[in-house]
Amino acid sequence: MPDLPVPILYDTDIGDDIDDAWALSVCVRHPRIELLGVTTVHRDSELRAAQARLLLELAGAPVEVAAGARDGLDRLFPQVRNNQADVLSAEEEDRLRAGRVDGVRFLAEKIAQHPGCTLLPVGPFTNVGRLIAEFPEAYQQLGRLVIMGGHVRPDRPDPEYNACVDPRATRMMFESGKPLLMVGLDVTLRCVMTPEELGAIDAKGTPLSQAIMAMTRLWQQHVSPPGGPTRTPCIHDPLAALVAVEPSFVRTEPMCLTIDEEGRCVRREGEPNVEVAVDVEPETVRRRIVDLIG
Repeated sequence: MPDLPVPILYDTDIGDDIDDAWALSVCVRHPRIELLGVTTVHRDSELRAAQARLLLELAGAPVEVAAGARDGLDRLFPQVRNNQADVLSAEEEDRLRAGRVDGVRFLAEKIAQHPGCTLLPVGPFTNVGRLIAEFPEAYQQLGRLVIMGGHVRPDRPDPEYNACVDPRATRMMFESGKPLLMVGLDVTLRCVMTPEELGAIDAKGTPLSQAIMAMTRLWQQHVSPPGGPTRTPCIHDPLAALVAVEPSFVRTEPMCLTIDEEGRCVRREGEPNVEVAVDVEPETVRRRIVDLIG
């Protein structure tokens, strides 16, 4: 009997790091993912929604996108344009910005329609925190969360980005009682694409792969040091998307974690509330991701 599709809601800050766009392709192309909808979060979430809509159009995927929270639960953020905005022409941006801007309500509606579905947040967790606070009944109908965020590495004192942008929302999510699989820096930092793998994606020549590679080059221009080597993506978010339906790509350990005021994962005594990905086979993951991009 074939495996049934996994219904997934994808919550993303697409447009900053390039891996969000790659993960969206995984969500669209993976045969076991039923993509129910996409929400965007952090700063200009309407621009992010336009970027997601462009990729979905190019993929031929009729999936609805709703812009979510711009600011954190406790912080306001400047509404700057992200580094991949130029993938949109002015005409495309005007057209694709039009759409739902009540992303948290959108999540609640989709969960109510598909109880037991999976939420896959790969950006700051503000939309999740607001969902818990504003639509608790819908949140209780959620099956589980698979997140990209956090880490438990003792050699790395700084918190992971997604977890520290809105620490209160992150803590609410970790302490909500929902099953949570954390795909964090413990494994994702080991999964860095090679130039040859980027070339294989570029060679596909599909509308989606061409757009993703255009966004990848914009990102590389933004993050690579002048006169230095060109960076290649670390596939944080695609790994989380992949593990949501193919968990054997990582080894996990149950842990009891909370989040401190700076967004760090802190171990504590008690029953485990998080499954933490602690090991991965990078080469196998990268090959699978190349298959799913474009």
